[in-house]
Amino acid sequence: MGEDSLEVSLLTCSPGTQIYQYYGHTALLVRDFHSGHEYVFNYGLFSFTSSYFIWRFLLGECDYLCGVTDLESFLDNYRMRQTGVREDVLNLSQEECFRLFEALKVNCLPENATYRYNFFYDNCATRIRDQIENCIDGDVMYSGHIADKSLRDIVHEYSKPYAWSLFGQDLLLGAEADWYASREHQEFSPVCLQHDIGEAFIKDSSGSVRPLVLRSDSLLSDGVIAYEKGFPLSPFACCMTLFVLTLMVSGWDVYRAKPCWVYDLVMLGLQGLAGLLVTFMFLFSQHPTVDSNWLVLLFNPLPLFLLYWIIGKEIRHKRSLYHAVARIYLFVFICATYWIPQYISVEVKILALCLLLRSMSNHIIYEYRIRK
Repeated sequence: MGEDSLEVSLLTCSPGTQIYQYYGHTALLVRDFHSGHEYVFNYGLFSFTSSYFIWRFLLGECDYLCGVTDLESFLDNYRMRQTGVREDVLNLSQEECFRLFEALKVNCLPENATYRYNFFYDNCATRIRDQIENCIDGDVMYSGHIADKSLRDIVHEYSKPYAWSLFGQDLLLGAEADWYASREHQEFSPVCLQHDIGEAFIKDSSGSVRPLVLRSDSLLSDGVIAYEKGFPLSPFACCMTLFVLTLMVSGWDVYRAKPCWVYDLVMLGLQGLAGLLVTFMFLFSQHPTVDSNWLVLLFNPLPLFLLYWIIGKEIRHKRSLYHAVARIYLFVFICATYWIPQYISVEVKILALCLLLRSMSNHIIYEYRIRK
């Protein structure tokens, strides 16, 4: 290698509109001035068509790849998305550049390219941060201010335009996502990583200090992103509509002293189906934080398993032990949401209140029959 023949840059891509693009992306650019080549190393490669992708995704067993492409092909992809790409040229010595370049090439070998992806703790951003730190003669000192955030705070920040996606993520993320996130953990977000690296310094063994970033530039500017219009009503609007409907149906049931078993069939069926997903993720998935999800107390398969027995009791106008127990359980759960160490969305509380109304109305009807 000739003098100053290598230059390494951190590439930070702006968030896109697909769920896997919400948080942006990180890659490394290596310019070889001797050969004239520009290599982009990318730890975010995956394929939707790989075997059992959906099943492996639910289990949290997603395998990602480290690959390499040329700069123009990489930029074309983001040009089509109309999202920006920022370059931060790293202030590395030629020896450090060469060491990093060699490590990246080794990572791209077929026997090394695949790794087990972890959204919060081992992803395209954290892998590149670790590679940068490992190649440096000295220590990286992060001097910038760190925001007091949790992992869920960052999820909310980047998923805010997508209400239903945000609702689904809150349904599955557990209490661990609400813990204070250190700088290292916040850097799962490419934008957070770029901010930290932009204000970091390198301190070598002699005590001399140099900034980690030499200069910055914009390779692509952000375009005007057209957010796709999904379902016209937000989760909150849907839950409030359901609450009003449940209140009306329950009032009518009490008035005529007869439960609407069809309505309960739908409500308990949906609760049980949601419970299948939440419980499956809680018990079997390797996705981060899902195994600390307190919502498994509300969304679990029990109503689905007992559905035949519950509805049968209502059709025959007999007392349902399920509703007698559920009215107390749901009331305690709703009160406990203010002390549970996990963010519980207002939509979930409304859904729990709807279920409580149905159990209360069934209990009132039964008590009315006893008195009569």
